[in-house]
This record gives sequence, structure tokens and C-alpha cells, in this order.
Amino acid sequence: MPGPAAGIHPGLESFDFPQYAYGISRCGALAARLAIPAITVMELGVAGGNGLVEMQRLSATAAAAGGVRIMPVGFDLGSGMPEPVDYRDMSYIWRPGFFKMDEELLRSRLTSARLELGDIVETGPAFMRSGPAPIGFISFDLDYYSSTVAAMVALLEETADRYLPRVMCYFDDTVGPHEELHSEFTGELLAIREFNDGHKTRKIGKINGLRYKLPGVDGPWVEGMYVLHIFDHPKYNDYVYPAVDRQFPLDR
Repeated sequence: MPGPAAGIHPGLESFDFPQYAYGISRCGALAARLAIPAITVMELGVAGGNGLVEMQRLSATAAAAGGVRIMPVGFDLGSGMPEPVDYRDMSYIWRPGFFKMDEELLRSRLTSARLELGDIVETGPAFMRSGPAPIGFISFDLDYYSSTVAAMVALLEETADRYLPRVMCYFDDTVGPHEELHSEFTGELLAIREFNDGHKTRKIGKINGLRYKLPGVDGPWVEGMYVLHIFDHPKYNDYVYPAVDRQFPLDR
């Protein structure tokens, strides 16, 4: 079955946000193959809003190509980064007040995307209670360990049917410039490890060998692509490979 990927994958390197192009196209294709008519895609950490505006555009492109409705939504404080909690928030590279938003200007650019402002501890559960379409892609760009953990608790612990069986995830702060020095003991990588340790049927794993799945495409974003596997999802084991029958008979 054709999916949104067909309209986006070629020339990924030409996109301002190739991680969004890849994540949205892949979750759209999965939804189409599972006959799920609509999905939600999320940006956690909107800052000035360039990413959310691009997510809005890519969602419309993918929806037109694959026939799955895609609703983009962004979550942010709006006032910039809060105070760090402790060393795990890596305040040697971030400071309170970074990445403030011009809310009025951003809202003037949004046509289909939804913007949720406030603490994710409150806005996340409230959004989930509103009954959105299943979540297919999440970009984690909250920088701090503490904010990432809060987002995971707020958004990743609903019943399985609130998600696609495999949710594409992008973690922005896993590579970075030389000064950042990310490790599994701080920041997003620590949040991922603790999430996996605390959940038996939900695991966040890297897409193994992604650069080989995308010949000619590379960059730091490739390292940040993960998948939330929901093993107890009722559709986790549904067959989704494009080929209906796969056989390799012995050559005569």
C-alpha cells in the first residue's frame, strides 16, 4: 500500500527539518497500512516556532500523499527555559530564559497546527484527555533532563490505543556541538534509559542502521531518531511490510 513516505523521502537532505520529514512520513505510512485514518504529531519544545511551522507544512504534504489526516501540535512554556533542577539538566550549556517565543507572531503563522502553552505536566495530560488521534511522531526538544522526564510521564503512559504501535521519536539533544558532551548519565539519554528501565512493555530504541536505510543522507539528526515500541499494542504484530508475499525460491 502506498504511504506518505513516497512524497517526502527523496531529497531528505534538502529539508530544513529532515528529522520531521522522515518521522512524519514514516508514521503516516504506518497509519495507512494499519487503516488508521488520522494521527497526531508533536513537537515538544517549540522555541521561536520555525519547527512547528515546518511540521504543519510537512503534515499537510504527507496527508495529501498518503490519505491519512495528520494533526500537528506543539508544547512549550512560551517564556523560555525554566531554572534547571540539578546537574542532570546540563546547565553548563543551557540557561533559564533561552528560546523565548513571540506567541502572537507564531500564532499568526499557524493554520492547522495547535499550540499548547504552559507546563507540560499540566498541558500534556489535558491534551490527552481531549481525545486526539493516536500519536505517531514526537520530537523531544525540551533540552533539560527534568523537562524530558516530565513530558514522558505526561504523554507516554496512556493506554496503548492512544498511540500507533510504533511511535517515531526524535531526540534533538543527543549529539550537539563539542561543548555539549551528551552521555547516558545526563539529559535526554538519561531520560530514555530511565524510561526503559521503568516500563516492561514500552521501550524507546534507536533505529538501528538508519543511515544505511537512507542512502546518501546523513547528519546529526540521523543519530537522534528513535522509536517508542508499544509491545502490548493490539496492532503491534499486524503485518505492515509493503510486499504481500515474500519468497526467495532456489535458483534453477
